[in-house]
Amino acid sequence: MSTANQAVNPNPTTPVYTNDLQWITAYLTIHMMSDNSRRYIYILWLCIGALFLAFSLLHLTGTSGGTLGAYWMKWSIRRRTWRGKHFVRSKHKGGRLYPVSLPPNGQLLALFLLPLATLLLAFLGPDYISPANALFDVTNPGLSARAYDISMFTRWQPQYTIYKAWWTLGGRAGMIAFAMFPLCVLFALKAPPFAIFALPFTTQIHFDKLSWLHRWTGRLIYLITLLHVAFWSIQLLNDHRPRDDKIAYTYAWQYEKFIYGWVAFLCMTLLIVLSLAPIRRDHYETFYGLHVLLVPLTLVISALHHPPVWMWCWIALALWAGERVWRGTWWLYVNGIFGTDTTSAPAYVKQPTRRTVAPENTSLRPSQYEEPGGYPPPSPFLSNAFSQTSKLMEPATALKYSPPVGYAHAELLSGATIRLTYISPRYFSWAPGQHFLINIPSVSKVLSHPFTTASICDEEAPSDSGRAIVFLVRSRRGWTRDLWDYVLQLVSRGENHVPGEKPPNGTLMPKHGVLLRMFVDGPFGSAVRAKWESHSTVIIFVAGSGVSFGLSVLEYICLCLAGRDGRHLGGRAGGWGKRGFATRRVRVVWLIREFAHIQWCASIMRRCMEMIPSPGLHVDIFVTNAQPVIREPPTYTRHSSAVATGQDILDLPPPAPIFSFNRPRPSSPDSSESETEENMGYYSGQFGDEMDITGASRDEYALDLTNFDGDNDFTLPGEALLNMRVQRVGKDRRAHSRRFSKAIAIKENLDDFGRTSRMSARSTEGLLSNNWKPAHSKTMSTGSTIDEGDVGVAYLQNSYCDDPTRSPPSTSRHSLPPSGSPPRVQSRPATPVLHIPPTPSLTRPSSPSLGLHDTIMSPAGQTAMSLGGDTLTLEDGNTMQTLHLHGDEMRDISFVAERARPGRPKLDRILKDEVDRSNGSVIVACCGPTSFSAMVRKAIAFQIDPKRVRRGDKRGHIELISEEFEY
Repeated sequence: MSTANQAVNPNPTTPVYTNDLQWITAYLTIHMMSDNSRRYIYILWLCIGALFLAFSLLHLTGTSGGTLGAYWMKWSIRRRTWRGKHFVRSKHKGGRLYPVSLPPNGQLLALFLLPLATLLLAFLGPDYISPANALFDVTNPGLSARAYDISMFTRWQPQYTIYKAWWTLGGRAGMIAFAMFPLCVLFALKAPPFAIFALPFTTQIHFDKLSWLHRWTGRLIYLITLLHVAFWSIQLLNDHRPRDDKIAYTYAWQYEKFIYGWVAFLCMTLLIVLSLAPIRRDHYETFYGLHVLLVPLTLVISALHHPPVWMWCWIALALWAGERVWRGTWWLYVNGIFGTDTTSAPAYVKQPTRRTVAPENTSLRPSQYEEPGGYPPPSPFLSNAFSQTSKLMEPATALKYSPPVGYAHAELLSGATIRLTYISPRYFSWAPGQHFLINIPSVSKVLSHPFTTASICDEEAPSDSGRAIVFLVRSRRGWTRDLWDYVLQLVSRGENHVPGEKPPNGTLMPKHGVLLRMFVDGPFGSAVRAKWESHSTVIIFVAGSGVSFGLSVLEYICLCLAGRDGRHLGGRAGGWGKRGFATRRVRVVWLIREFAHIQWCASIMRRCMEMIPSPGLHVDIFVTNAQPVIREPPTYTRHSSAVATGQDILDLPPPAPIFSFNRPRPSSPDSSESETEENMGYYSGQFGDEMDITGASRDEYALDLTNFDGDNDFTLPGEALLNMRVQRVGKDRRAHSRRFSKAIAIKENLDDFGRTSRMSARSTEGLLSNNWKPAHSKTMSTGSTIDEGDVGVAYLQNSYCDDPTRSPPSTSRHSLPPSGSPPRVQSRPATPVLHIPPTPSLTRPSSPSLGLHDTIMSPAGQTAMSLGGDTLTLEDGNTMQTLHLHGDEMRDISFVAERARPGRPKLDRILKDEVDRSNGSVIVACCGPTSFSAMVRKAIAFQIDPKRVRRGDKRGHIELISEEFEY
């Protein structure tokens, strides 16, 4: 056949057959793509393999890409948030419409290149390749060796190349769709070794970072399949059978493989529709169950539709089924079906030799450097209180109550949040920031949901606390709301375990909360690839319940700074004193909606703050919905003689001395909530990309920064008053800190003044001895804040006490002159004399805190609620569990409350300050709502400086480890 005839007649002729089935079989066989036409499938997978190899090499070598990598990171991590006029109008009308946060620029580029490359491979160049052309003809098995006998029809197939025709377009698109099945499945797998992208020697990227690629690859496959159906439908509608002039579509329904194709297309359509975001978000259980059913069904029927290329369907199905079997076996092992580990984890700790620390490192320690005699290795960051082995070996997640293995202890917290503490039947490790799939049969018998762990594993812990997995589950829609309602119902009824579940014999039941049978699957998550120890500064930006991700990272870094080895904590080998450990500072910024939400993690955060004092660790908590603290106005009484004289005679308190700390003073920046100039600079009215948000929209946007879509705002009785008390205690503790800091600075200035003036009898060296200085105090100037690591800071007079029965001292003390100036000499008589009691070793008084026997009233103010777990009787006669806080937890909340202030932060300034003071590279951990993520990414993109990288300054490159995904 000539070339001209080939161009004119791209459709081969079907012989005349009297049998309808015989004719349509011959027709479809003749219009089947040749083996050599599969070259585009091979090109597709060669490109995928090249990209996979390149990213694996980058991960294994730890290469950041230099200057070009910095330019790429600066652009690719940026995430823009769209707020159109429709969004603003909805806000003003009172509607609840969340902003549209676009994916990061890198994802947008990938979403553009993936369909572009796929469509080019599906439509660029000739479709049907002549069998005589040997290019990419790897096997050429022949059509007759496939699933049905077509040998009698193959001689009618075209023996020439066809550039474009409706049937060639449809056939080529179908082959590309088949070839992409394995890729789509690989993006969805969670457990190595079947999840090859998650293997340590490859990219080590898990499903949390590939889920968006899985979704868009599935949509792309459906688009190509839709084109395949459309092109072939046009071809069948255009071709007629010569004998009766009926369209070929009429006879195609007699061909079983044609029917298989339509059934597969229907299954794929259901997969796409049921995977849309509204259904996936609001009806996750339905989505998940049908997904598991429809995926293998689609693959099997697609393979039966066109056996010549069914290899790709079987590969995808083998990967999917193999990973399911692997995870099922691991699930049975982890959850103790094959037996449990009854013995405690080994607590053997190798005693290192004594080491000397470089002089430049001793300045990092807030106190005088003292080398411990044994474990841990001498760390200049470690507080003296944690220098003993037993103190440091106790993990931050030390259990107040240890549930039996296989059970979770569920506690109701503020902000409609449940804390689940689970003891795994088997020992296994997980990296900080990873997540698990949890299943609670009493809530849902078969479905599991992902949650990030707020704890770390400790392989050297001498108790079960080392394998405790802590989850913070905030009530949203669906399963989480069912869990909240169920636990609240059980606790309100006074139950301590699920009826029908029988904990092991001898189980000590919890006084508060309930026991729930729970199963876990995991761990999963790309946070395992983070090299925290390779960076000089670790910055943790979290918002709302995203603090779970930040807590595990914080606990891990603090223990490594204290001298623990990261390989025993779920991370990489390294810690203070180990080669390659570069971390010197941790900065935590947490945005929350209410002060009461500090309860979620106060115990862990306090332990970390006490373990690594400033400047090793600095914590800032910003409360976006805080209300001003209302101080009670001064009271006075009227004398009875006022009626006779017509004058108001008031009983006022006596005037305080001019040096008294109790003297009223006007408001100033130093006494406001933004106490210091440093902190004032971190407050902002701007919100990332949205520079034009005003009025009520700002308040709504503040909610977007802390609340995930669908978060439940339900509050327990007493929670509102707890907000006010925590805010008040935090403000009072900061006042203690400022005054104590000033006292230290004044003492040092007075000492210098006394030495220079050579005073003997009235020398200031006798006023305050060195014993006044706390163990972790440092040289401070006026206005600076005390270290976070101190257990408390106090007034020098009339201090609050942790013991509510302890009365304040009656002796009045006088204030000291401002720092930097000599004592002022008053010319008037009876000048108060500066007096400090000559106590040889005066300790610092305790800071204000929530009392151990505080009572919080219900919102109606009618029923008192003890922090001991009583219930509140409602008007309808039902009971509701009130907010419970035990004594240790109240002290932890009080301690952390000092770092909590109302307002919203300037994340860009915080990041800039940390980058400028860093001695090396910086890594940022981020978890929060999409609006918060957009703010953090914008700040990071602004601070990445390729010019610094070109000069060899590692501070120009910032690595981001974020958790922002949806299943």
